[in-house]
Amino acid sequence: MKTSSLLIGMGIGLVVGAAVGVYLASSEEDKAALADEISSKVDSAKKKIGKVVSDGIDELEKTAEKAVQIAQEGIAKVQVHKS
Repeated sequence: MKTSSLLIGMGIGLVVGAAVGVYLASSEEDKAALADEISSKVDSAKKKIGKVVSDGIDELEKTAEKAVQIAQEGIAKVQVHKS
């Protein structure tokens, strides 16, 4: 887990470093275009992350409902056997 986190961090750092290098070496016109492209990509990433989180929450709710149903069935069986 630590190794994968380290590699992810290094990958993100590499991408950010490359983006900063390209930005600093670009003309003003290219900088504006790059800033717009980055802004667009960030917005797209936010939407995708939001969808993944929403889907995850939906699945978690379904799983919790199933767990409650199974627990209730188990309790009902125990109560029947107690009587």
